[in-house]
Amino acid sequence: MNRTKRLLGRKGILLAVALTALLAAGCGGKKEPVKTSEAETSAPAETGTRAESGTATRELPNPMAEVKDVLAFEAIGVHMVLPEGAEDTSFFIINQEVADARFSLDGVPYTYRASDTAEDFAGIFERFKDEAISRNYDYGETSLEVLIKTTDSGGRLASWEWGSTKYTLYTAAQVDDDTITDLTMHLVELSQYEK
Repeated sequence: MNRTKRLLGRKGILLAVALTALLAAGCGGKKEPVKTSEAETSAPAETGTRAESGTATRELPNPMAEVKDVLAFEAIGVHMVLPEGAEDTSFFIINQEVADARFSLDGVPYTYRASDTAEDFAGIFERFKDEAISRNYDYGETSLEVLIKTTDSGGRLASWEWGSTKYTLYTAAQVDDDTITDLTMHLVELSQYEK
């Protein structure tokens, strides 16, 4: 029995040393990931992003394709109109299914998105406060609900649907209830001619 204890004790020590050596060898060869700034990751690129795989380099496709104006969105089944006075406009189609229009109005930046096929495309990864603003919009025999939520950081996200098309309007700015509600209801009215 003593002999068994001694043998297991020695084997246990050898096993522990071997496992420690394997763990150290496995962890030592890992490279630090390249850090990028927030500006690099959030700004849409004109071309694809380069990814290195060993010694070869390949282009990764950029899911955001810049387009000329809102008329290009009709190709993916989306009807969008920007409000009068919109400035600093840019337009993108994301993954061939989400229309993305960026603009400023009265100095406040907004992202206005719509899709005929995507389910969750707002791109907002923040928690929302419990309270929300709900408005109804009636046009002829059509009635729809508009929901405006506030993020914990004070940003605003409005969402609604016209027919099969879902719309969102987002700003990270802390705008008051009347400002976001008025703009949202105006965009709802402008988007009513969705196929």
